[in-house]
Amino acid sequence: MDNIPAALREKAATQGGVVSREQALGFRMRQSTITSKIRSGRWRPVHRGVYATFTGPVNREAELWAALLYTGEGALLSHQTAAEVDGLIDQRSALIHLTIPAERHIRPAEGLRVHRSRRIRDLRFPPGELPRTWVEDTILDLASATSDLDEVCALVTAAFGRNKTSAGSMRTVLAERTSQRWRREIEELITAADNNTLVAPLA
Repeated sequence: MDNIPAALREKAATQGGVVSREQALGFRMRQSTITSKIRSGRWRPVHRGVYATFTGPVNREAELWAALLYTGEGALLSHQTAAEVDGLIDQRSALIHLTIPAERHIRPAEGLRVHRSRRIRDLRFPPGELPRTWVEDTILDLASATSDLDEVCALVTAAFGRNKTSAGSMRTVLAERTSQRWRREIEELITAADNNTLVAPLA
């Protein structure tokens, strides 16, 4: 990472080795230097205006950071991808799901599924931690997106079984959503978890 400002090197280290053009210019890197690195293959575009600053395979962490940098300010990993990061599900999501504020619009990009929401939270994460929706929001977002009650039951049961949430936290976030799909069923699952009577689904 020669000729890269020290502050940009530090930033890249917290983002899986990925930086945006905007960040590079903000740290006083010249456009001609950026162009030179891309042409030489030392930097590789992952999305429009987002670059891997290393050679070799782009791993999952770098893929997720690249998606966040591409979608920009206020973006959070969400749905299946947030569930993957937080260990709610074991499989990797085929598409990288992100949620952005409803008033924003971005150009579609391959491999990304972008959702827009008016209730996106203004969250702060320490350097190096992937910005993502709260576990409780992730659960309810996924529940809203499915017509299969068994999927809802499996997801909520897994979240409690893996100690990813609590009955109190789930009730608080559920109360904020006046039109939540499967509300009654989710409330029953929360009550069962609170009473230690929630039974994991058969594999």
